[in-house]
Amino acid sequence: MAEPLPVVPSRRTGRRGLRAAVAALVVLAVMGGGWWLVTGDHLAAVLTSVASRPQGAVGRVPAPSATAVQLADAAHLSSQGRAIFYGTAPRVLDAKSFAGQCVNARTMAVLADGAVGCYLTGLNKIVLYEPADPRLHGFAVLTVAHETLHAAWETLTTRERDRLVPLLEAAVASFPADSTLQKELAGSVGSHPQNRPTEMFAYVGTLVASGGGVDPVLEAVYARFIADRAALVAVNTADVALLDGMSTTIQEASKALAVSETKNAQDRAQQTADSASVAFYQRAYDAKVAEVAAMPASTRNGLQLSWTWWDGTKLPLAPAEQTLSAAAALLARDHAALSQRATATAAAEAAAAKERVRIQGLIDDLNGLQTQLDPAKAAVS
Repeated sequence: MAEPLPVVPSRRTGRRGLRAAVAALVVLAVMGGGWWLVTGDHLAAVLTSVASRPQGAVGRVPAPSATAVQLADAAHLSSQGRAIFYGTAPRVLDAKSFAGQCVNARTMAVLADGAVGCYLTGLNKIVLYEPADPRLHGFAVLTVAHETLHAAWETLTTRERDRLVPLLEAAVASFPADSTLQKELAGSVGSHPQNRPTEMFAYVGTLVASGGGVDPVLEAVYARFIADRAALVAVNTADVALLDGMSTTIQEASKALAVSETKNAQDRAQQTADSASVAFYQRAYDAKVAEVAAMPASTRNGLQLSWTWWDGTKLPLAPAEQTLSAAAALLARDHAALSQRATATAAAEAAAAKERVRIQGLIDDLNGLQTQLDPAKAAVS
């Protein structure tokens, strides 16, 4: 029996999801003039972005790229949320370009999980990583919302923050210590407890469903920046469902394959044993035929034989010719049955081998996605 396939558990992560959304963007740039034209909410977002920028932000706000607009659409950012996001001149990078972008520095505070994105308070910049596989697009969408909420936190007054912190703590406290939210929150805060309020604001806003312990006062603040928080949280739900679904498919297929391979191994072993028995009786038959043929006719004509076959079939005492004829029929039956069984087992083994290759492909696919979730690994893969 072949070795069991490894089962890869899905990586549960709340900062990401899988959702595709395409939005139209019309941009008219006049080189050197600094003018741009965008449509709908994007116009309002760009025109109000300067006023919404946190303290310390300087410089002209560039027109949002088509990628930034598409991500803002998928993240369900409101006009104010878009203004904040676009105002950071967000950079969406692949694995190699993202390397080293989100690291601690003395001149700036890095908020959020630097593994996949960050908001640099000193520069009012958002940098984020987007995996190459389009199935993981939602991971970047969740990162956009997460980092935008960090930037939004900077726009709140001290009084507002002080009012929201206990509401955030209450929302977080409703989750068990081993939950994804608690683990990711702890990982992002790390050794910087001063970042806990903004991290809670970002995690609760992107992961906790409306009505899931979020105070109406806190929900009203989120509504300033996120137009449809339920849809945003659904991005994470879809992401978890994608990875968990792949893992479940692998586990179920691996279990079924193990059952098939065990049966095939048992069938093959039984056929080997039965083939040995048939071969033994074939030799015994051949010897008896030769022995009877060598007897004088008078002896042979009066000879009677009986035989108990290897499978328990009894050939009662009868003239030798009749008994040997019945034995020959049993041998023909046995050889035909062994051939049919061998063909069926070979087909089952071939099907199991093909299924093993298919499952290994599923494992490789899931491992590939898991690798892409970590830009450091994706950059060298």
